[in-house]
Amino acid sequence: MTLPARLIQSVRPHASPGVMAGAAVVAATFAATPFLLPDLSTRLDMDIGATGFLSTAQVGSFAVSTFLAGRLLRPRRRLHYGSLGLIAVATAASALMTVFPLLLVTRVVAGLGMGTLTWIAWADATRSPRGMGDIAAIAPVTATIASPILGWIIGAGGYPWVFGSLAAMAAIATLAPVDFGDLPRIGRNVSGSRSNRLLLAGLLVLSVGGSSVFIFTGAAAEAVHDLSPVAVSWALSLNAICGVIATRRTATRGTAAVWIVLTAASAIAVGVIASPVVFFVALAVWGFAFWMAIPEVLRMLTERSLTPSERMGDAQAAMAVGRVFGPVVGAFALGVGLFTRLSIVGATLMTCAAAVVGGVELYRVGSTSRETEVSRER
Repeated sequence: MTLPARLIQSVRPHASPGVMAGAAVVAATFAATPFLLPDLSTRLDMDIGATGFLSTAQVGSFAVSTFLAGRLLRPRRRLHYGSLGLIAVATAASALMTVFPLLLVTRVVAGLGMGTLTWIAWADATRSPRGMGDIAAIAPVTATIASPILGWIIGAGGYPWVFGSLAAMAAIATLAPVDFGDLPRIGRNVSGSRSNRLLLAGLLVLSVGGSSVFIFTGAAAEAVHDLSPVAVSWALSLNAICGVIATRRTATRGTAAVWIVLTAASAIAVGVIASPVVFFVALAVWGFAFWMAIPEVLRMLTERSLTPSERMGDAQAAMAVGRVFGPVVGAFALGVGLFTRLSIVGATLMTCAAAVVGGVELYRVGSTSRETEVSRER
């Protein structure tokens, strides 16, 4: 009974409640996607692969928003509340849509607000030494709490109820106060670190491979492991809990690539080994390994940035672009229920990302300071 409270207390209690609430809205929306796709496929009489374009549309605008925000904007109260309002209105409209193309339009609009909120949260996180790990914890904490609730809602009323609940959550989040410090606008002043560009490419490939499998975990659980939506919700909660545990730890330098490889191995298990126990274990390992890797890669980005917040928008945009193409790759790999092929394709991409990140880690052995590193790569 005390687990949700302990999880919430573990996430940056000194942060503005509004920043945490905004990040939680985005996390809950993404957590809902694995539940939405099978229900949309049934209710709208569509192929499960085609419904993945819902995620593509939403994350596509998310990627554009995070990238542009990091170049053009500064975190401000008006921007924060306006983004939440945009999400609330667009998501409420999504609950009323019964035609898939119109539903895609509403998710594009919601994605714009979600991307801006995400950039605000990560930019704010750079102000404290453990900020990135702390803000990273919000996503798994939210998913831990939201997944069982979403599993029940999708069974009770389908996607309209889910979108209605998410819209209400965004509206309530506008009541939470925000307080931003002096975070500069980055503009065109960006470091020319070549290894940072490789890390961004690695994040993009990792996101493509990971999302191509993860977006269809609900469908795989039913088809391969014979699990109910409620059981899937608990498996996703376990995934999120392990992610929370990971974000409260700090990865050893030089181990990000290893954690990514473990994530790839988990993706293989999800679609290849038909066992409910294996499914639960694979999602648990996936959650822990992924959230051990991501904050470490982001730390590596800040090492060779002109300012700590410089590459946060770029990193979020790279992962968002990966989540745009991930469902497309997954849909083609999946075909007609070919979950084994889907897992192999996704894991292969994640392994390639691990190779890129591992190469950068080896290259940076012996580096001593951010100033030296940035100047050496120019």
